Amino acid sequence: MNRRIKTAIAVIIGLAAVGAMVYAGMDKEENKQKVAMTELPAAVQKSQENLGGGTVTETAKEIKGGKTYYEAQVQKSGGEKVEIKVAEDGSLIAVGKEEEDDDDD
Repeated sequence: MNRRIKTAIAVIIGLAAVGAMVYAGMDKEENKQKVAMTELPAAVQKSQENLGGGTVTETAKEIKGGKTYYEAQVQKSGGEKVEIKVAEDGSLIAVGKEEEDDDDD
């Protein structure tokens, strides 16, 4: 009987850990949604003019810590992919190489 209880507790703890990891992953993606370029605030759209000849291939809205940010994937003329992050007021937050998505497999 004691062995059954220990096994049951181990299974419950394992399921709870898996559930927590799945929920944490879902929470990260729930706050990010694709949006059309025309749906971006005017200040954000204006900041896109400083891309240096790149073409925006995808835009997304992300809410993190109660603040709204906008991300854009940019294809440069030389083939390089860049990701930019902009605040609601159009101020540039970050620019970097686009990370490859692992879930495209």
